[in-house]
Amino acid sequence: MSQLNVGEEFRKAQAEPLLPIEKKLIGWSLGIGLVLLAVLAIANHLFPASI
Repeated sequence: MSQLNVGEEFRKAQAEPLLPIEKKLIGWSLGIGLVLLAVLAIANHLFPASI
C-alpha cells in the first residue's frame, strides 16, 4: 500500500530546475572523467601491457 502512495507522489511532483552549483558539479564531473579517460588512453598507448 505504501509503495503505491510513493509512486503516486513521485508522479504528482513537479520537475525542479537544477541549481547553478549542481550544473557546475555536473560539468566538473564530466570534464574530469573525460580528462582521465584521455590520460588512460595515452598511457595505454605509450606503455602497452605485455602479457
